[in-house]
Amino acid sequence: MRFKLILERTGAGKFIPINYQYELSSAIYRIVDEADSEFATFLHQQGYRANGKPFRLFTFSRLFFKGFKVLTESGRIEHFGREVAVEVSFLVDRIAEEFVKGLFINQEIFLGDKISGTTYQVQRIEAVAKPLFLPTMHYRCLSPILIKRKRESGGEDYLSPVDNGYSDILLENLISKSLAYSQAITMEAGVSDERPEIKLDIKGKLFKNGVTIKQLTPQQTKLIGYSYEFELTAPVELQEIGYYAGFGHLGSQGFGCVGVK
Repeated sequence: MRFKLILERTGAGKFIPINYQYELSSAIYRIVDEADSEFATFLHQQGYRANGKPFRLFTFSRLFFKGFKVLTESGRIEHFGREVAVEVSFLVDRIAEEFVKGLFINQEIFLGDKISGTTYQVQRIEAVAKPLFLPTMHYRCLSPILIKRKRESGGEDYLSPVDNGYSDILLENLISKSLAYSQAITMEAGVSDERPEIKLDIKGKLFKNGVTIKQLTPQQTKLIGYSYEFELTAPVELQEIGYYAGFGHLGSQGFGCVGVK
């Protein structure tokens, strides 16, 4: 399920950090925790699992402000308007949809760090209609897609869509998410044992996006994703997995959220 949260700035402050994704992710966990701490703990500590790896199976877009200015040198966004929207997407059973939507109405969300921040309140929730999923889909990034690959010498590389192996890792990630979700819901395997084929066709320009999480803390980490439009040919079930749970890695940190062109 996917829905759009319409937030109103209720705090007196007008400045939030450009790198707000970690704080927004934490706010989503907190809201779920207040209603169902067991499910929140499951999402945060364990998640759905496949091949020994956890998958949180939700994602969210970047914030869409009304009335704002990006202050690059200070790393701030000045939101002098009142309204901001964000799309939140969960790969959950349809039965849970109204429950999850109900968690967010009138909730307060603080976005900020040690330097500045402000408070927003959820004013309304708008449903996002389910797309008609086809074997070939055209998407645009609502948040950057992050694909990482471990180095043999240690550490990780953040891949560009033009790097060798990018689409292979994207496919493996979609298959693992499908397996994790289906095992948790039906206790059965997800996609068939036969490895599906996918075709990733980049449309237009690539935009490199660096995102810092846990900013101004000892755990500060710089992540690199890419925003772009793309056409994807893949099994319909994997199209749906990517749309609702996010394409690529770290969807629960605000990566891999897409809209249908």
